Amino acid sequence: MKARIPTGSEPLRKVLAAALASAGIAALCTPVIAHAQQAESKADQPAVDDSAIVVFARREAENVQDVPVSIQVVTGETLQKQLITRAEDISKFAAGLRLTSQNDSSGGLIILRGVRWAPGSGTEAIPIYLNDISFQPGDVLQSLFDIQQVEVLRGPQGTIRGAPSIAGAVTITSRKPDLDQFGGYASGLLGTHNRWYVQGAINAPIITDKLAIRIAGMVDNSEANRVHSLAPGAKGPRLRTENIRASLLFQPTDTLSINASYQYMKNSGTIYSQVAGPGSPGVQARNIRANYNGPALQADDYNAVSDLGRDAKASRQLITVNASWDILGQRLSYNYGYRHAGDGGSANVDVGNVVPGFDRRSSDGPQPPQGKSYYNVHELRLSSIRGGDRFFDYDIGYYRNRAEGTPTPTSLIYRPGSFGLPGTEVPGAVTTPVDRYAIPITTRIKLAIRNESYYGNLQLHLPGDTEFSGGIRHIRDRRPANINITSGSFFSLFRNPTGGFLPCTSPLFGGAITSPVYPGYCDFPVAAGVAFSATENYNKQYSATIWNASLSHKFTPDILGYATVGTSWRQGLPAIANTGLPSSLLFPNPEKATSYEVGLKTTIDGKLRINVDVFQIDYKGQLTTGEGVNYYDAVNQNIGTTSLAFYTNVDAKVRGVEAEVNFQPTRAINLGLNLSYSKIKSQGGIVPCNDPSRPLSPANPINTCPSPKGKTLNVSSPFQASANGSYTVPLGPVEGYFRFNVDFQGRNPNISSSAPARGRSVTPTPAYAIVDLFAGLTGGEGGWDVGVYAKNVFNKKQELSSLPLNNGVFSDFGPPGYDVINTTVPREVGLSVRYSFGSR
Repeated sequence: MKARIPTGSEPLRKVLAAALASAGIAALCTPVIAHAQQAESKADQPAVDDSAIVVFARREAENVQDVPVSIQVVTGETLQKQLITRAEDISKFAAGLRLTSQNDSSGGLIILRGVRWAPGSGTEAIPIYLNDISFQPGDVLQSLFDIQQVEVLRGPQGTIRGAPSIAGAVTITSRKPDLDQFGGYASGLLGTHNRWYVQGAINAPIITDKLAIRIAGMVDNSEANRVHSLAPGAKGPRLRTENIRASLLFQPTDTLSINASYQYMKNSGTIYSQVAGPGSPGVQARNIRANYNGPALQADDYNAVSDLGRDAKASRQLITVNASWDILGQRLSYNYGYRHAGDGGSANVDVGNVVPGFDRRSSDGPQPPQGKSYYNVHELRLSSIRGGDRFFDYDIGYYRNRAEGTPTPTSLIYRPGSFGLPGTEVPGAVTTPVDRYAIPITTRIKLAIRNESYYGNLQLHLPGDTEFSGGIRHIRDRRPANINITSGSFFSLFRNPTGGFLPCTSPLFGGAITSPVYPGYCDFPVAAGVAFSATENYNKQYSATIWNASLSHKFTPDILGYATVGTSWRQGLPAIANTGLPSSLLFPNPEKATSYEVGLKTTIDGKLRINVDVFQIDYKGQLTTGEGVNYYDAVNQNIGTTSLAFYTNVDAKVRGVEAEVNFQPTRAINLGLNLSYSKIKSQGGIVPCNDPSRPLSPANPINTCPSPKGKTLNVSSPFQASANGSYTVPLGPVEGYFRFNVDFQGRNPNISSSAPARGRSVTPTPAYAIVDLFAGLTGGEGGWDVGVYAKNVFNKKQELSSLPLNNGVFSDFGPPGYDVINTTVPREVGLSVRYSFGSR
């Protein structure tokens, strides 16, 4: 097999790359942040300067420069201009924020201010909100179509919004129906690597000024992470995502507003786990040659070696309702969210191609019912209506969320006899294992969330343009969990010790039978539950109180200084998908944190904005990933590797500084620069680790090592920067535009959280930059747009993360010699079009 790099449509790539290279010489910039549209319902629209960038960081309409919070804003217009169709690209407008979908081996994660959250780690450290409802991040991050605005909020958010967060939150607001005007839009792009994408919306008033409906949808087709398998006959990577959203706005009076939306999402495809390393070293004593499972591979090969990819298949239904009623000079608000998930995807069990030709996924074969999976949120809030000369404003509220799911995955543990006569197995000689010798394992994981909280916030408008605000939230949190692992029936193979003198059915062998597969061998039946049966019950119940306080002062109408301090608390979840892990390590302790921040916001001559802040977060028992740590698997009775759901507690301290600069010297030029530096350092402790000098066994199921005080714990680059801008040129009845985006990532000290593949040296990621260019024509007051684009113009191929790959199928064949890695997405070049009319 020879490593190859898929390039997509080569002629199209060359033509478009040449066009963009010419455009790039004149390209100056693209707007980082456009003016936020203010087409909110009348009940939600206090008087705000028309030239201001309006945000809802504190759940009211305010000028972004008047809010004592570090905020980056990306409007729906900017999303369209920058062809942002995936959550990952939002990071290009908010340095320090990293978002990844679930379309690579990382499984989807979020990083902000150096703090990491991944599925399975518990309450979201950086909640993602859709229409003021905190859903699972993976649900919302696939909803970037027909968007009104995205706000990246930094610092404690736990007393203002639903989930207690310390590093920040991301709020995404979909477009509301327009009550007055019919309209809509359609846009799309066609690019290399079989990429095409379309989205659009139709808006229609039903009763003018009172009732309107909006229907929006999108289809995204791509090669997912662009990783192709070298296995003979392997299908190419593919991912198709379909989304539709229906929104209804009812505003019968000036004091009552109800906005409801229903969204259905479905994705399907095949995604391969990228690997890098020298390949199998072979087993000389068994005459197993080196590299039998694949060639030596590098990160820039974008290759897999597995016969099968991950079967990506999922559906989501999301409902949001936002209602408000102004009564007796106060505002009563109600928010409701509902999520229903249907997952049918499965993973390849032989990522390292240890058994060439072995085609089986984790869910192949009969599967038990998966059970229901749901999530709902209720929030009731009473607030003062902002405005006027009142000395204070307030919010009091009640928040509750409930979730439950019962995934029941099954798997097979391949024992001697599954792939040939014990001691004589040859890799690839048997591609259909003999399942009678494999142990079927059923894992039933019933998880639930029972969370409710009461909160209050107070703003005091003091003389001299000074404001004090404070909030408190009391949380009651319960995470009942039941984990049951049971083995099914199977046969244990053994050689007839009498050489056939006594039959296998002799009473001497305790009920064995003659093996129908291997002459001279006997099968001993093992009943279900005998090989392994274990049940773990948890009902962790906690209560906690968190608070936040902020003091801000306007030195002039254009200069705001502020200082904030706040606390946070969150509970972890059981370390699911870690079969056979010691029970004492399944549930981490809750995490506590205190944040301190000082910031300055300035506006100069209405054309230049410079915002700067410094911050520190002190963690007590930070939930820190322990993915990739080897342990003795008591179920499989071999060495397993912890999944991304495995977390441990470490005391840590985060220190950082952030800066945002936006400059618009003329109508034709917009420039933006975002800088972020945050470093997490351990304050000392003991954590699980890989230590080859201490062999794992039932008596020593996992190794631990000191976490030295001062050790850097970041899993992304401490220093990050983004620069972007645009330049428009009048060309008679139309305008030409050139835009650019630069995403810079500094050196990352922790590309690998554990030992790399044997024979492969993994060093910290060096600094690198990804450059995107856009050029085209627009006309009709922005009603249409035709352009060309290139993302990752210089085709930068940088390895981002690395985890060792163990032999999970057949250990006698030796280690696979590969790491599972993630790499930057290769260059994409294409065409884009957009047309809009009416209210758009």
